Amino acid sequence: MKDKIGFIAIGQAGGNIGRLLQEKDYSVLFINTSQEDLDTLTSAKHKHHIKGGEGCNKDRNKAKKLTFDNYESINKDISEKLNKDIYFVVFSSGGGTGSGIGPMLIDLLNEGGKTAGAITILPGQTESLKSHMNSYECFCELTEIPIIASTFILDNNHNADKLKLNTTFVNMFTRFLDIPTKIKSEKGNIDKAEMVETLSSRGMSIVSSLNEANNTASLITSFTQNIFAPMEKDRIIKYITLASSDKTLITDLEKAVGTPIDTFRTYTDQSTICLLSGLSYPQTRLDIIRKKVMDNKEVITNNLTAPSKQRMKNDINFMDDIFASPKRGSINDTMSKYLKK
Repeated sequence: MKDKIGFIAIGQAGGNIGRLLQEKDYSVLFINTSQEDLDTLTSAKHKHHIKGGEGCNKDRNKAKKLTFDNYESINKDISEKLNKDIYFVVFSSGGGTGSGIGPMLIDLLNEGGKTAGAITILPGQTESLKSHMNSYECFCELTEIPIIASTFILDNNHNADKLKLNTTFVNMFTRFLDIPTKIKSEKGNIDKAEMVETLSSRGMSIVSSLNEANNTASLITSFTQNIFAPMEKDRIIKYITLASSDKTLITDLEKAVGTPIDTFRTYTDQSTICLLSGLSYPQTRLDIIRKKVMDNKEVITNNLTAPSKQRMKNDINFMDDIFASPKRGSINDTMSKYLKK
């Protein structure tokens, strides 16, 4: 799949995941508004610094404006340095650069005839209110994009070690992408076209990778105990793409997650790799993010408006009146004073 898929890693969080993907020999374009952040990616093959940017300080609107002004050069770099069938834009939903650019860039790429999805990250419960505000605003935009490929949503609530979370995802995802070339079976195979179809489906996707081939129960458990945002319980699903032994029962999977439109399957006795795609976006988890912001609405409002409402009392200069020099009158005033006599 290395000739089919390209990754666009935006911001610092996106860059951390992009670096791991590049180490797996996938094509990655690193984009940032901060030249300093790009300079830390010493092994990056393809970089793009957005002109006029010196970082966005979690300001989504600033990132959007810079993208609008520089989209022609960004799109040119994507076409020339990646030129793939499907793109995944990688970013943190709680930051400024990635959160602001991510949804906008995906929408622009899809409108331009390309296929683009997202790999994004939700903030953990202990992260800042600003991160939660950015994340919810980001998903308000992301879920409204009419044409969008799969969205993988990593959740920082599942692991305080964010770099370990990134590594786990990249290892599972690239094992899935290796299926067409590394798993062959006379019982049936999954080809690249089916992989692209699976990854092009709108909605949330999750991937599981187990080092056992015939434990259906463990696979079902992995759908709820993983690094991703929790699945909704509405049983909406488009595809199940599965590499496992023939002892893994599709009927049991469907009882757990819902009945897909289609199932793509191949067989191996070495491991179990499964991707669920076309799932509903994780509304329950997103509502928790919104609740944290709304519960702190008064605090946020006071913090932002208090400095402009602050007024100093100008009453400590009473000594000025005591030691003030007598005021000099005008010549006319002085003359008038004497003339009255």
